[in-house]
Amino acid sequence: MNLSVGCTLAYDVLSPTANFTFNLLANRDPHQHLEEEEIRLKPEIPIGERTATSKGNRVFRVEVPTGPFEVSYQATVEVNRPAAPAEVRPDNPGRLPLTVLTYLLPSRYCESDRFSPIAWDLFGKIPNRADQVREICRWVDATLTYDPAATDSRTSAWDVWQIRKGVCRDYAHLAIALCRALSIPTRYVGGYALGLDPMDFHACFEAYLGGQWYLFDPTDQLAPDHVVVIARGRDAANAALTTIFGRVTARAVRVTCREVPPTQEEASDTNSA
Repeated sequence: MNLSVGCTLAYDVLSPTANFTFNLLANRDPHQHLEEEEIRLKPEIPIGERTATSKGNRVFRVEVPTGPFEVSYQATVEVNRPAAPAEVRPDNPGRLPLTVLTYLLPSRYCESDRFSPIAWDLFGKIPNRADQVREICRWVDATLTYDPAATDSRTSAWDVWQIRKGVCRDYAHLAIALCRALSIPTRYVGGYALGLDPMDFHACFEAYLGGQWYLFDPTDQLAPDHVVVIARGRDAANAALTTIFGRVTARAVRVTCREVPPTQEEASDTNSA
C-alpha cells in the first residue's frame, strides 16, 4: 500500500533563539520504503544536523530566532508490513537477544512489574502468544474510553489502568505493560495512520513473537500496513516527536495520511502476478 503522509507544526519563539529536534520523518525499515520526502521551514533556515538511530528513527535539528516558525513535512511511503500469523512459537526469555531483552523491562510509562498478577489473571490462560497480544488489544479497546482531557504527558500505564480513560498513547502504554508482564517483549511505536478521525499522529506497539517484530494497534482498529512508522522506543519518552529548548508556545498541528492509488505500471504488475 502506498501512503502519502505529512504534518505541519507551528510555533511562536519567544526567547532570543530556540533549539528544536524533530522526529517527524518516516522510518526506514524492511517493511516500508520511502519513495520521496520534503521538509519545508518558515522562515527558511538551515537544518543543523540530521541523524538516524539504531532503531531507524530519523531526526533533524534547527536553531530558530525569535518570531513565528513553521515546519512542514511531506512523504510518500510504500508499506508492506505483515500481520502476525495465527500461531507463533513461544520465545524463551532467557535466550532473547540483548537488544530485545530490554523491551521486557519496566519503563517510565509502562510499569509492567505492577501488572504481573493482573495480566496473568486476564490473559494467562490463552495458550497462543499471538492470541494473547490480540486479546490484549481487544480488551484495551473495549475497556478504555477515549478522552483527550483525562490524561496528559505525565500519565502512565498504571494511571490509565485506574481511570480507564485516555488517548492512543495511553492505550499503547497499557497494552505494552500488559504484554511485558506476560514476558512478551514489546516496544512503543509512533507514526502516521490511515483512517483516523480526527486525523492526528498515532501510537501503536510492536510485539516480538517467534523471533520477529509484529505491529499491533491497541485501539484494535488498524491493519499493520495502514501505519507509517516514525519512531520506536521503550515508551513515548524514547519516541518524542519534538524536543524543544527555549521559550516557545505551540500553535496549530495538522497531520495528513491518505492512500495513493497505484500507478498504471504498479497496477499492471499486480494484475500480471
